[in-house]
Amino acid sequence: MPLHLLQIAKKLAHDAGKLALEYQENGFKVESKGGVDIVTEADKACERLILKTIKDNFPDHAILTEESGSIGDPKSEYKWIVDPIDGTVNFAHGLPYYCVSIAIIHKGIPIIGVVEAPALGEVFWAKQGHGAFCGKRKLQVSKTSHIQKMLFSYGYPYDRKDPVRKMTHKIAYDMHSTCRGVRRLGSSALEGAYIAAGRLDAFFHYKLKPWDIAAAKIILEEAGGIMTDMNGALLSPKNGRVLASNGTLHHDLIKVIKDHGGDLIN
Repeated sequence: MPLHLLQIAKKLAHDAGKLALEYQENGFKVESKGGVDIVTEADKACERLILKTIKDNFPDHAILTEESGSIGDPKSEYKWIVDPIDGTVNFAHGLPYYCVSIAIIHKGIPIIGVVEAPALGEVFWAKQGHGAFCGKRKLQVSKTSHIQKMLFSYGYPYDRKDPVRKMTHKIAYDMHSTCRGVRRLGSSALEGAYIAAGRLDAFFHYKLKPWDIAAAKIILEEAGGIMTDMNGALLSPKNGRVLASNGTLHHDLIKVIKDHGGDLIN
């Protein structure tokens, strides 16, 4: 795998993160995407920065981004999957839990993942077969083996009328009465990186998109974790049901979700 791809992905995430911080310092416009879902001027500017570099250096590569959708030849051997700011609501409210997420896929296989949290001063990254890192520190998932000792995170769709929200809250409530603690950080990419770092033990989210989790998935897996759908099967972009864990807890979490019927909801 070309080393320069990793270097460029890391620089792009860093430059976009720096730009996001500048917008947070100077102010920005916020637009509605429907309901409570929003996009900011900063999201669009960060995406433009990333897209320009990819197009200038790799014109034959395909790209998938949150704001612009699919770009380029879908049959290209290489695809970049980009979320310019994952955790936009947090960003808009001045919370530091947001990140730039960039993944590179080669022939359908994730080979590079970078998640930069500019307000927190951290960059998580992984290269296929070479482990996962936060800066220069190698990452390893937690050894937590019992749900009772687990620190757990979750997420749900923006649409307040979506029945998935009610189911998600019920599962999270029951988890709260069983495990050590439940969190909702509002950035799935950052949550995946936190599981890789051993800060969280697991998360589940409904209706995620590829740009939400592509970078986090390779970082988590290179750190020894697992990311599947709610049944433990390979992820499908069609339903977006995602369960991520340190691996040791995965089977028990699948059972909990199935007991609530949460594995069947789209």
